[in-house]
Amino acid sequence: MRLTKITTAIELALILIKKLSEQLQAQSKDIYRVVDVKHTSGGYKVVIQIIGKSVVLEMTPHEIVVSDHLIEGFSKKDIRTISYYASDQIKEPRYQISSQELQNNNILFKLKEKGSNDLIVKTAQQITLDSEIISGMSISDVQTISYAAGYEHSSN
Repeated sequence: MRLTKITTAIELALILIKKLSEQLQAQSKDIYRVVDVKHTSGGYKVVIQIIGKSVVLEMTPHEIVVSDHLIEGFSKKDIRTISYYASDQIKEPRYQISSQELQNNNILFKLKEKGSNDLIVKTAQQITLDSEIISGMSISDVQTISYAAGYEHSSN
C-alpha cells in the first residue's frame, strides 16, 4: 500500500513537470513584444520589439491582426492589447468634414478621408446619396450634412 502511494506521487510529479515544461515552451515561442502604442493622426501605431534583439518596428494594429505569422508570435496579453486597438480603430470615422462653403445656393463640403491628404468635394445632396461616405462619418457630421441637404432642398 505504501508503494502504491509513492508510485502515485511520482506519477503526479512527472505529470506536473511535463505540464510545466509545456508552459515554458509555449512562453518561449513568443517572438515579438509590444513596447509602446502611439496615437497618430492616422490612428494607432504599435511599437514592436523582436525579443532578444534591439530591432524595433512600427505597425498599425490592423496590419498585425490580419497577418497570421505576426499574431502567432505575440503573447496572449499582447494579442489582447493589439486586438483592443485594432477594434478601437475600426470605430473611428473614415470621413471627416474639413470645411464647407456656400456656392450658388449649394453648400459644398470638403471631406478628408482617414489616412489620406486628398479632399473630396461634394454637395450635401451628393453626399446624402452616397451610402459609403455617410456610413463612414461621425453622427455629428451626418447631422450637419443632413441639415445642409434640407436647406438646399427647401431653397430650391
